Amino acid sequence: MIDTKPLQAVQAEQSVRGKRLLLVGPKPPPIGGSPLTVQAMLEEFVHYPSLHVTVINTSPGIDVRRKMTGFNFEKVRRSLLILPQFLWEIGRCDAALVFANDLFAITLAPILLLIARVFRKPFFLKPVGAGLDLFINAQKKPLRAYLLRVLRATDGILTQTQLLKEDLVRLGCPNAHYLPGCRPMPALTTAARDYSETLRLVYLAHVTRLKGPLVLLDALGQIPSLCDAPVTCDFYGPIHDEVRDEFLTALQTVPQARYCGVAEPGTGPHLIARYDALVLPTYYDTEGHPGALIEAMHAGVPVISTQVRTFPELIRNGWNGLLVPTQNSSALAEAILLLAMNPAMRREMGEANRLKGQEFRADAVVARLLKIVFPESFFPRNSN
Repeated sequence: MIDTKPLQAVQAEQSVRGKRLLLVGPKPPPIGGSPLTVQAMLEEFVHYPSLHVTVINTSPGIDVRRKMTGFNFEKVRRSLLILPQFLWEIGRCDAALVFANDLFAITLAPILLLIARVFRKPFFLKPVGAGLDLFINAQKKPLRAYLLRVLRATDGILTQTQLLKEDLVRLGCPNAHYLPGCRPMPALTTAARDYSETLRLVYLAHVTRLKGPLVLLDALGQIPSLCDAPVTCDFYGPIHDEVRDEFLTALQTVPQARYCGVAEPGTGPHLIARYDALVLPTYYDTEGHPGALIEAMHAGVPVISTQVRTFPELIRNGWNGLLVPTQNSSALAEAILLLAMNPAMRREMGEANRLKGQEFRADAVVARLLKIVFPESFFPRNSN
């Protein structure tokens, strides 16, 4: 007999049954790109009454100012805690979504994938950052082949950037999907901004060498000798030990710059909206879509940043921001002065950045995620 139930009735039945998602990833604290993305997703999941989410928190729970690289007892301890939790929860859930950095992808993720296969549950991997392709290509041939075999065995690799998706497809992983980072769209007042006043810059990121705070301080120090345009810059973020003394010493030589402490999680767009431009002169090779850039979009504020691999996906030079060569304080100073002397450009770039930010709204990204993970299900969203 042909089923003549209306589509809406079928969808309603599916929504009543609901789905259970097991999310393995870091929640804040500490503050960082992946923890804040996980937090944004969890806040959005609340709007789906037919979706039930169980979280295994992989946050290191350490002072982020300390350097944590390579193998160490803390990472072993966390792995030993994650495995039994995953084994206990996977049988109760309909699919698993695992956030993984490069080391996690090569060590623990294959074990979690094997467990999911034993329970016949779909397994999706969300690489942290945008350097997984670089990591794979840097390995010797046997390890590279092993990693690619693991990635192909997943039900999906949800990449933060278009570049990583394309590179993984070229490496033989057709199961790669583009799923960008996200932040909640804040409710911001659109009060008129005085674009003729002092150019107020903000740096909002971890104060670590590769994020470029020292390059920015050098650029700010050059500006008085180049032009009399008034420029100030406030720095927000935890100061890492490896750069603390050098940063604080350099800060004392630039009177128009000050350190303002660590911003509260979730306040980024509101904080950035008080400034005229966000500056992030990073030279991390593996940068994905930094949350601060997305928050600047949602605040309607232009960005000055660098020509790292993936940033042209976010910033079109001259349209919603300016991109300069990495570790080039002179070019950075010139970009700052360009915005300082062109209030109309700041206004136009800010509006363009707000438009670009629609792609990174948490509601839009989570809706796309659910279509990938549960393609046969319908999830009504409660707007309350």
